[in-house]
Order: sequence, then structure tokens, then C-alpha cells
Amino acid sequence: MKPVHNYIVIVDAYRARYAVQRPTAGRYRVGAHDERQAEELVKEIIGFGHPVARCKCAEDDPMNVPYKTVVREVFDPSQKGMYRHEAPQHASAPQKKKSN
Repeated sequence: MKPVHNYIVIVDAYRARYAVQRPTAGRYRVGAHDERQAEELVKEIIGFGHPVARCKCAEDDPMNVPYKTVVREVFDPSQKGMYRHEAPQHASAPQKKKSN
């Protein structure tokens, strides 16, 4: 059986400066056997976008997730530069309105 690794997958990073950000854009942590499987798992969860696996996480990282688990990582400055995990949303799911 293949070992399970955690990968960081970035979605729609190229759109950051040139267009309106999609609600699925961002950083995801995925438990998978290889980079290709990690990208496919993210694509299934969010519906559409351009996922790209950027790096493999350390085996002893306390933020690691189990096999076939996808979480969205959001930067949280209140936790000294750490990321917090959120549930990923499908692209066609109802979105929260931003308050002005």
C-alpha cells in the first residue's frame, strides 16, 4: 500500500491580481498518495478551478489531515502566523455576503 502524505494545493493563484477572486480560490491541505490525486480530490470538492499541488508537508506536522480529507487553510494572524482549517465549499454553494 502506498504511503499517505499531506499536500498543499493552491487554487486559482493566477487570478489574484487580474480578475475578481472566485470563492473557491485559496490554499487547501489534502491527505493523498501523490500530487495528482491531491489535485483531483480538491477538484471534486470545489467543483471547478485550477488546482496545483505546490508542496508536500512534513510527516510530523501537527496540522496534517487523514487520507482523502480536504480542508481549506485560511491565514490567521491572531495565532502567530498559523493557518486555521475551514470546511471547503463547492463553487455553486450559496456564499456569505460580505458586510461593508
